[in-house]
Amino acid sequence: MKKCLLMCCHNRFGVVPDGFGPIQCGAAINPAIEGTAGDDIGDNISAENRSYCELTAHYYAWKNIDADVYGFCHYRRFFGSDAEMKAPYIVCRSVSGKDKLLSANEHDLKRLFEAHDIIAPKSENMGLSVRSHYCSSEYHYKEDLELFVEILTSLYPDYKPCADRYLSQDRQYFCNMFIMKKADFYEYCSALFTTLAEFDRRKILHGDFQSDRTDGYLGEIFTGIFITKKREQGAKIEELPRIDAECTWKKIMLYHLLPPESRRRFLVKRLVKRVKRKHETKT
Repeated sequence: MKKCLLMCCHNRFGVVPDGFGPIQCGAAINPAIEGTAGDDIGDNISAENRSYCELTAHYYAWKNIDADVYGFCHYRRFFGSDAEMKAPYIVCRSVSGKDKLLSANEHDLKRLFEAHDIIAPKSENMGLSVRSHYCSSEYHYKEDLELFVEILTSLYPDYKPCADRYLSQDRQYFCNMFIMKKADFYEYCSALFTTLAEFDRRKILHGDFQSDRTDGYLGEIFTGIFITKKREQGAKIEELPRIDAECTWKKIMLYHLLPPESRRRFLVKRLVKRVKRKHETKT
């Protein structure tokens, strides 16, 4: 089984999970990270990294590497190994060892794909629909999501039912992370990058650094739509918890005070949303 498993990074890193290789995203426009391959070789969109984020590595792998299996994690976001863990993710300052991380060496990868078609991070119940969560998040704009979905479902009408279902549900996939077989990966890339190319021709620039990362944000949305489509077609999806490393103490504290998918977190989010709406009405 030929594999292309990449750990996306734009900064120096400490841990590389077994079976993965680091790749520098945006290598064409940033100082090189010593000893790390770049995404700026061959057919690439490395120079678009500020808007496409880690998707420049996805494009690079699609166009330049022939493999049976493709997968991606981040230098601070990893697949965990415990499929039975209930929480969608855990947070930590650092990963002390690789025992908690998914091992994707030849033996483990073969075992995983004997029973599954796609490996994905656990979806998280956000307490509101995927559409509402996107549109209410900072630096995210409703018109961008609507334009992306309009283009996607116009170019690929068979995506419309699962796009509608995914955007209406409360469970959401994050981080543009997955491991999948070649045929699925090629389908994913073809639909995503064709849609984003048209989106880029028609999008409105919002004028700040974070919102100009919209292509990457929409990639997350598409990953969820794609996983939904594949599941409805009968694909066997294995969801693994995510391990978020190098987190601030503030994020770690919030994680424990307001655990993911907890009633406390939902109540606080609703309260914040209500206050925000009142403030917007006044202004």
